[in-house]
Amino acid sequence: MTARALPTVEEVRERLEAGGHYVTMDGPVTEQTAATLIPCPASRLRRWRLEGKGPRFYQPAKTPWYYVGDVLAWIEGGESCR
Repeated sequence: MTARALPTVEEVRERLEAGGHYVTMDGPVTEQTAATLIPCPASRLRRWRLEGKGPRFYQPAKTPWYYVGDVLAWIEGGESCR
């Protein structure tokens, strides 16, 4: 198995903005933006939350949030959208 090259912060920012997602690298992002970053369907993130899997998320109210750094760390840990 070959190691997958991780995207740079600039590449992540460009990919998200090209998809219509505006984020700051240290700010919270929506479920849809996190799914775009991984990439995987947002429904998979919902299922992972119920199963206790996936990147770390925060849910201070009804809407779950992700931090870009947490999603990137999760990807760096070798996880994928399987």
